[in-house]
Amino acid sequence: MWSEIYRPARVQDLIGNEDERLTVMKWLSGWVKGSKPLLLIGPPGVGKTTLVHSLARQLDYDLIEMNASDTRNRDQLEQLIAPILMNTSIFGKKILLFLDEVDGISGREDTGGIESIVRLMKQPSIPVIMVANNKDAKIKDLAKVCKTIQFNAVTPRLLMLLLESVLKDQCKKLSISEKSAIVDKAHGDARLLLNILQAKLAGYDKTANSKAEIDIAEAINGFFAAENEDIARSFLLGADANYPDPRFGMSTEERRKDMLGALFSSAISSRIDLVTVADILDVLSKADIIVGRTGRKRQWSLLRYIDYIIAKDLFDKSRGKLIKYNQYSMRWDIMGPVFARSRSLKPVLDELSRVTHSSTSAFGSFYLPYLIQIMINAKMISTEIAEVSNMDEKAGIALAKEIERMRNR
Repeated sequence: MWSEIYRPARVQDLIGNEDERLTVMKWLSGWVKGSKPLLLIGPPGVGKTTLVHSLARQLDYDLIEMNASDTRNRDQLEQLIAPILMNTSIFGKKILLFLDEVDGISGREDTGGIESIVRLMKQPSIPVIMVANNKDAKIKDLAKVCKTIQFNAVTPRLLMLLLESVLKDQCKKLSISEKSAIVDKAHGDARLLLNILQAKLAGYDKTANSKAEIDIAEAINGFFAAENEDIARSFLLGADANYPDPRFGMSTEERRKDMLGALFSSAISSRIDLVTVADILDVLSKADIIVGRTGRKRQWSLLRYIDYIIAKDLFDKSRGKLIKYNQYSMRWDIMGPVFARSRSLKPVLDELSRVTHSSTSAFGSFYLPYLIQIMINAKMISTEIAEVSNMDEKAGIALAKEIERMRNR
């Protein structure tokens, strides 16, 4: 891949974030025992990982690299990291510990991973550099014990210089409009720019639809209604959608534009037979595996094949099934009562979660069913519970409905 062929070998060969790179170099060259670890934060493709590798080579460090998102729980992280912090290289060289994707360990599967890293990093015996894509609530405690450096997206001017350099090296030419489209599509990501450029020159033009993308809802409906595979595939290729990595969290808009999520929710919320549902989910699960491996290995260019794979494997299985786009993973006749129940329970969950020092979602999911069962066993009156807990009459009615629902199970 060109993203590997043209990966800079020296710090001075990187593009963009000059001041940030200089700060990292000064920190590592002047490191003393007890210095705070570095936390590099910035979008993908701006050179964070490449910078660490280049510095390790140029300053003669043994680089020990770990992908933190692959190891989420406390015990595994401590077993791997603690011995590294206490040892020196068997060759007498200095050791640099590099933890990549630390923002990927704060998901639902996390069982003390962040807390473990925070504890280990308070007084490190070797230099430690960590990398994250976003600085948010997930890693706020980790950021407090680190020296944080914010990297920015590579500017369009520098991306254009990189593109021109690669074209010259490859003895290729593109028009001004074609080059501008590639730079625009890269969104400040140098690695993505190289992948798009290589794909275009290889015959896979991913910039053609950059000015005329189809809304995700229209694309999904068009795919399932298309009369032939070529038309169906064109809807996927032209969709305003992507294949995001959920490990780093997604905004509401990013979640709506998740192609696999949209196909999944549309299929399982439509009135189709279970065999067809199983066939569709089998295709989507295999595509999801490829997307996951692509993200872990940073082989972003492989994502361009996913639309082709889905269109090929899903077309015959989904014809004539009248599948329609649905943003949510259930039909409205099921979702409507769920939304109504959620609204009626909101004041109950808000108050009880505050009293129990938990989140509203945690209380509703894990604690409320047990509370309802306790109330049933003790023959408690819901309105009295609401009054004692300083909740209004509506909350008492909502609790009464939950008690009745539990009794009818």
